[in-house]
Amino acid sequence: MKMKMKNWHIKGLTKRWVFNVLSVILLVIFLVEIIAVILINDYTMSSVNDYMDSTLTSVVQLFPKEALKSSATFEISAKEYTESSYNNEKIEIQFLSPKGELVISTSGFGDDSPEVLEDISALMNIQGHKKIYTTTLSGGEKVICASAVVTSSSNDSFPVGGIKIISSLESVYRHMYLQIAIVIAIGALLFFLVAISGSYFVRSIIVPLKNISDTARQIALGDFEARIESESREDEVGMLCDTINYMAGELGSTEKMKNEFISSVSHELRTPLTAIKGWGETVLSSLDDPEITKKGIDVMIGEAERLSVIVEDLLDFSRLQSGRFSYNMELCDVIAELSEAVLTLTDTAKRNDIKIDFTEPNNIPPVMGDPIRLQQVFMNIIDNAIKYTPEGGTIVIDASVNGGHIQIMISDNGKGIPAEDLEHVKQKFFKAKNSTRGSGIGLAVANEIIENHKGLLDIASTEHVGTTVSINLPIYKTDY
Repeated sequence: MKMKMKNWHIKGLTKRWVFNVLSVILLVIFLVEIIAVILINDYTMSSVNDYMDSTLTSVVQLFPKEALKSSATFEISAKEYTESSYNNEKIEIQFLSPKGELVISTSGFGDDSPEVLEDISALMNIQGHKKIYTTTLSGGEKVICASAVVTSSSNDSFPVGGIKIISSLESVYRHMYLQIAIVIAIGALLFFLVAISGSYFVRSIIVPLKNISDTARQIALGDFEARIESESREDEVGMLCDTINYMAGELGSTEKMKNEFISSVSHELRTPLTAIKGWGETVLSSLDDPEITKKGIDVMIGEAERLSVIVEDLLDFSRLQSGRFSYNMELCDVIAELSEAVLTLTDTAKRNDIKIDFTEPNNIPPVMGDPIRLQQVFMNIIDNAIKYTPEGGTIVIDASVNGGHIQIMISDNGKGIPAEDLEHVKQKFFKAKNSTRGSGIGLAVANEIIENHKGLLDIASTEHVGTTVSINLPIYKTDY
């Protein structure tokens, strides 16, 4: 089941999968990654802000109360703190005057440029007298700043100075971008895996469907030997393959039976026509011999009747196939129709030295049905029994009431039907191996008639023992 790439265009199921499934998956992954990027950014910056806030608070708390008496004592304490106790290279601490000018920085450099100045009065108006913000230095470096006002120990509204801590965001951004890159890579990998697995899944459907389509086309063109290799699949595609293979087998069997039926019917038609033609020529040449003339006319009449039966079977079957098989349903005496059929075929049975054992029962309720069609069924089944019963045999016919049905049993002690043929004898065109003359469609027609009477025709047979045909017809009821 190899599929060439040139045959796997983006169309059909593949196109629907790409645009309906992959596009949705891609959109979902895209939205998830956007949310993830936002969350990473918020979490990172929140963590940095918390760190800067805690660091600023701890620096402010280091100053003794004596240093907070005036701006001068604050500046002295700031210089001492810078020279002796601070060694954090990641954060720069700037100590500011009450005017916001730089007094000293832990970096060791003074800088009075606008980027390091702080509006102390503005900070005084903020709750907690501090703020955290990001900015970009004149050199282009992105930093985060945390500023706080240091107030006098005796007057909380009087500033003695300010503290500003600064940390570069370059490493933070690098770490954040790495996390974002990992998330994007995971999303891309996930999409790739979904695309690969989905592609394999779609291929696993498209390839068998293409084979199914090709094989079905072969079957449609009459190649009933074509089969689909289902590779022992146990899913719905495998079931479809098995069903089409089964259908091909059944079509092949039907085609074979149809051909055999045509051959059989041709033979059945040719035999009486040959007899009629032969005896016609004989009678024509022996008109002065009354005995030969009479015998020839009798044969021709008999063969003509035989042709009539075959043609009628064919017409009935054609009507069944086209849905033109009509019924004239009425309340009828099914035993009367059975008796009429027995009477009609009694002479035929006697000529073959076969006894028909039938006693007409009493008090059998009526059925709703077509009398002509029911008699046709009985004629067909009794005629079959005569054909397959050897000379000296007996056909037993019994009718009785069985629950809400009338059951008619027609049994013979003839050839019987082989077990392998028994389940097929009611199929159209089928003829058993040991079948004699006939079109092979009589039982199919009879079964169709009984089913249309809401009844059941069942056949039980044992080879070399005999056959029993059981017909069950529902008794007519007023609420039927």
